[in-house]
Amino acid sequence: MPQFGFMSPWSWLSYRVGWLFGAGVARAGHEARYLANRAKTASAVERSAWLYRCVISCALIGTEFFIARLFFDSRLDHALSFPLAVAVLLALPRPRVRWPLLTARAFVLVTLLAILERLHLRALKSYPSAVGPWEQAYSVGSIVLMLGLWIWVLLALRPRSRSVTLAGSAPQSEPAVRWRNVPQIKMQDVGGSVNAKEETLAIARNRLARQQGRVVQNGILFHGPQGTGKNLLAEAIAGEFGANFFHVRCPELVGQQTGSGAERIRGVFESAAANRPIVLFLDEIDSIGSRKQVQGYGTDSGGGGREYNSLVTQLMQSMDQYRHMDGLLIVGATNYLDSLEPTLIRDGRFDAKIRLDLPSESERKEILAVHLRKHRSGTFDLAAIAKRTPGWSPARLGTLVDRAALSAQGKSIEERHLVDALERAGGRDHGLIEPVGWDDVVLPRSVADDLRTLLNLMTPGRAEELSLPAPTGLILVGPPGIGKTLVAKLIASQAKRSFYAVSPSDVLGSAVGGSVKRLSEIFQRAKDNAPSIVFFDEMDGLFPQLNGQMNQHDVQLVEQALIEISALKSEHQIFLVGTTNYLNRIDPRILRGGRFSEKVEIPVPDQAGYHKLVARYLGKARLGAGLTVQTLAERVTGMSPADLEATIQSMKRVAMRRMAPNSKELPPLDPADLDEALGRVQPRF
Repeated sequence: MPQFGFMSPWSWLSYRVGWLFGAGVARAGHEARYLANRAKTASAVERSAWLYRCVISCALIGTEFFIARLFFDSRLDHALSFPLAVAVLLALPRPRVRWPLLTARAFVLVTLLAILERLHLRALKSYPSAVGPWEQAYSVGSIVLMLGLWIWVLLALRPRSRSVTLAGSAPQSEPAVRWRNVPQIKMQDVGGSVNAKEETLAIARNRLARQQGRVVQNGILFHGPQGTGKNLLAEAIAGEFGANFFHVRCPELVGQQTGSGAERIRGVFESAAANRPIVLFLDEIDSIGSRKQVQGYGTDSGGGGREYNSLVTQLMQSMDQYRHMDGLLIVGATNYLDSLEPTLIRDGRFDAKIRLDLPSESERKEILAVHLRKHRSGTFDLAAIAKRTPGWSPARLGTLVDRAALSAQGKSIEERHLVDALERAGGRDHGLIEPVGWDDVVLPRSVADDLRTLLNLMTPGRAEELSLPAPTGLILVGPPGIGKTLVAKLIASQAKRSFYAVSPSDVLGSAVGGSVKRLSEIFQRAKDNAPSIVFFDEMDGLFPQLNGQMNQHDVQLVEQALIEISALKSEHQIFLVGTTNYLNRIDPRILRGGRFSEKVEIPVPDQAGYHKLVARYLGKARLGAGLTVQTLAERVTGMSPADLEATIQSMKRVAMRRMAPNSKELPPLDPADLDEALGRVQPRF
């Protein structure tokens, strides 16, 4: 035909039909490669969504054929065949999978033509005179209709557009995959944070409500300490408005290849726009939105710094591009607000910057009640538990309830289960401290009784029961080597509390402000692992009396200690223990009531104590003639336990000079060994 310079309509139609058939067959060959490539490049969410749509589509088509076979006896010209085919076609999940779509369209085509033919035969039988003259027109029309429908069927395999343009968006290389993920939790499932929830809902209504105003508000940035419920609140927004929740972990967007990170950011926003209404949650946004690196002469102008700056720029451009889109709410979360790029968090990108702090006592009570609703629980007052958990984050409170549920072993949670879980939650950060028992220390009876009284008040609930709060701090005073540090470890072991030993070498540092920061970190760690004991060894070196010409470092350290100690409350369950040889060298403000209000002097042992210590340090060593435990104890009276141990060990070393070769036992200790050992340990010149 083309050589004559023209083409009739029928020839053109047959040519187009043949071309479409050929294109459809060729496209079928590319379909497997296309799906294989998509399986490699698509994300886990996209693959799951495609599999879900494919399974649902095949199930609908299989149900369609089953109904046609069972109820219609496989009659395609049944009156309900065509409505059934149309219903299945409309019910296919979008975006539709190609081969199920082709099958559904083909079933619509066959049933429509079958019903038309049945109606034609019935009309021809009933009204032959009226239908006869139109027989040829009907034949031509049915052929045209059939060809048009076959073209429509084959278009299911047509190459999809490479530039799918969303409202206000840039072209994308592949069509975004649709999915659904509406959370079950709502705002009522988030305890506390009343002001934050009100401010959040005001902006969420602007983007997710059915009727939006002309003023566009978008962008909510949650910031604050870890575990304060930023993720939970973002998820509750989506659940409250019945919107999809797209949780994006921003560190995963950073790629190894140049430009891959920016491409992933664009893909995230495109996917969110295709699945509206949606809450796009950018978790740990500081990983791709920190301050830009300075570019210029002498800097990393063409390496990692430039690549990271492109990530930040792409994030800002995507936010500007999509913030006006109805049904899309952008929410970010970070623990480090100051590290973010200022132009990223300005108004017009993040219209609300909401800080989520650690909950107050009333908020902790509400959070505990919210978590208890998820389990079987009795009715009891949560005020006592809320009071004993200062500084606890919502995440930690949720873990407490979960531990109580495990303790209940499937039964209803009672108050005792929460108390038991609370007591087992802290007091376990002992470091390298070795357990110390009462038999390991030698103390006068009066001192031991005072320590037992303090330990009794540290028992959970005992102070409230007696209406006698335990003192905040205790200072052990005594000469060197008397065993003050061992007594502090005894208190930590018997109280079953976390133990933090702080010496001048642990705190004092060369960096400016480093000592103050280190001291603050120790107190914070003690609060996080309460009940705790903070032990200050050699307090006169840590907190000296500020008089005369004192350097600024000592002044800052003492002032920070005063601030930290004054901020402690009884519910923090932190007990301070200090030791010193010289009480008059410590700053008086540290020693006042409410801080280190209790001072206990550790004296040298009494006669019974010396007997016990001598027997312990002698061990398997034998005493010779003229030397007994009694005489040895009398000779060392007035010594500190440390000097006593050194004296007896020195006696053993002196006696080793009388040992026979290859002997496995020390010779008996005599008074001469004691005299020489005393001269070594306490020499007099």
